[in-house]
Amino acid sequence: MKRNFSSFILSILFSVTCFYSFAQDRKPIRLEIPVKDDTEIYKVVPCSNNGLMIIYLSSDSDEAGNMLWITAMLDVNLKEIWRKSYPLPKGFVLEDALYANNHLIAFFHLVRGGDENNFRILDVMINEASLVEARYTIPERSGLSHFSISKNFALAGLNNKNNESLLLRYDFNRKDIVSINPGIDGKVIIESLNIDKETGLTTLILRTTGSSAKKRSYFLVKLNSNGGKVSDLALSKFDDNNMINTAFAYSIDANTELVIGSYGRTNRTRVIDGYESIGVASTGFFSVLIKDNQEVNSGFYDFTNFQNFYRYLRRPSDLSIRRGSNRAERTNSVSVDHDLLTHEIFQWKNDYVFVAEAYYPEYRTVTTMVYDYYGRPYPSTYSVFEGYRYLTTFIAGFDSTGAIRWNNDLELRNILSQNLKPRVIAWEDSDGLVLSYTNDGKIASKLIDGGTSIDNISYTDIATLSPRDRVYSDSNSSLEFWYNNYFLVYGYQNLRNSYQNDRNNKNIFYINKIAFR
Repeated sequence: MKRNFSSFILSILFSVTCFYSFAQDRKPIRLEIPVKDDTEIYKVVPCSNNGLMIIYLSSDSDEAGNMLWITAMLDVNLKEIWRKSYPLPKGFVLEDALYANNHLIAFFHLVRGGDENNFRILDVMINEASLVEARYTIPERSGLSHFSISKNFALAGLNNKNNESLLLRYDFNRKDIVSINPGIDGKVIIESLNIDKETGLTTLILRTTGSSAKKRSYFLVKLNSNGGKVSDLALSKFDDNNMINTAFAYSIDANTELVIGSYGRTNRTRVIDGYESIGVASTGFFSVLIKDNQEVNSGFYDFTNFQNFYRYLRRPSDLSIRRGSNRAERTNSVSVDHDLLTHEIFQWKNDYVFVAEAYYPEYRTVTTMVYDYYGRPYPSTYSVFEGYRYLTTFIAGFDSTGAIRWNNDLELRNILSQNLKPRVIAWEDSDGLVLSYTNDGKIASKLIDGGTSIDNISYTDIATLSPRDRVYSDSNSSLEFWYNNYFLVYGYQNLRNSYQNDRNNKNIFYINKIAFR
C-alpha cells in the first residue's frame, strides 16, 4: 500500500512580535515568519505531543547590554502557549538544543575564547514555563561537538585543540554542571556518544591522537548514570589497511554491544580548523561485536559490493580507484571512497540499521582577464566553492552477530548546500522502513523492506497558505519526526504570488505540520 505525506486544513500565521491564528478552509497547518534572507535564524525543537519550541536571538538587548534570546512554546497546532526572553552577553551562540522528560536543554557557548562562565545551559521546563541557567568555564579554544540527553541528565562532549576531552553533565534535579573524565587517560578525542534514555548508561567511542593514524587506538567506554566508569575496552580489530573514520555503539543487551561505523584505507592525518582528523573518505562499513567486554568478531563491507553502488556516481573523480601491490590485488581489489555524514545506529525489527549520506565539495572554475605591470592582459583561473553536493544515502542492516544482512540506498537529488548536515530521516512504518528528506519545496520518501525497495521515490509538495503561491526558492529545509505519525518540515522560502501584493516576492521562515499516511 503506497503511503505519502499529507497536510492539515488549518492555517496558522506567525510574526516576530506575536503569534495569532485563524481558521480557513483548505489551508494547511503552517507557520510563517517574514525574514530578510535564508540565514538560519530559528532553532526548532520538537517536544513530543507537548508541542514544539522555537529558539532565536532577537535584535533587542537589556539594560546591561546583554542580547535577548527568545524561547517560544507552541502547541501541536502551532499556536503560541507562552514566550520567555533570556539575556546572554554578546558572542554566545546556540550549539544545540534537545528535549526529554519535560526539559528542553539549550547549550550555549561563548566562541571568542576563555572568558569566565563561557559555557551556559538553559533548562526550560516547558510545562511550568520556567527557565533555569547553569554556568561553567571551559578551556579556551574548545569545540563542543557531541550532545545527548536522558530523562534525568544531559551531556555535552568537548574536544579542545590540546586534545584534552571532557564531558559536561547537567543534572535535571540538582540544576548544576559537573565535568566528567571520559575514562581514558592521555590525549583522546570523543568520536561519538549516546545515552540510554531509561537507564542513563552512556556509551562512548574514544580515540587517541598522534602524528600518524597508524598510532591511534580506539576505545569503547561505558559510564553509569552518575558518570562513573563501568568498563573500557581497546578495540583491536583494525590494522593499517582498515582505519576507522566514524564509529557508533549500540547496546543489544546488558552484556552485548555492537559497534558499527565507516572505515577507509588511508593513514593520512589532517587538521581542520585546528582539530586533528583522519581523512574523511570512507571505503565501506564495518562492525565489531562485543560480549562481556570482549571482542567476538568483526566484519568489513566495501561499498563496491553494495547493490546499485555505481548508479549515483556523477563525476569521473567520484571514482577513486586504489589498487594493491601485487598482480592479483591489482586485478581484483577496487574500492571507491566517499565523504560521509553518518547517523546513530537504530533498531528496526531484528536488525541494527546504519545510515550514511555521501557528499562531495563542489567547485566551479572562474576565468578572468588580469593585466601585468606593462598593461598586457592574460587569463587568470581560480576555483570558487559552490557548496556540498549530496549524492546518495547508504543504508545497511546488521544482525545481532554484526554480520551485514542487507543494504539499500536513497538517491539525494539536486541538493547543493553551504551547510553540511544530515538530511535523511528513517522510521518504521507498518509496511516497512521509510526513508525521507526535503529539498526544493518537496518531500521525498521511499519505502523499503530491508534490501527490497517496496516503492520508488515519491515527492510531495510542501503546502503553502494560498494555492496561488509559487515557491520560487526553498533552502535550508529540514524534516523531523514529531509525535505519532506527525512530522515537522521547516525552512526558508521565497514566495511569488501575482494575485496578492503582500505575498509577492516574500521571504519567509515556515513550519508545516504534516502526517505520513
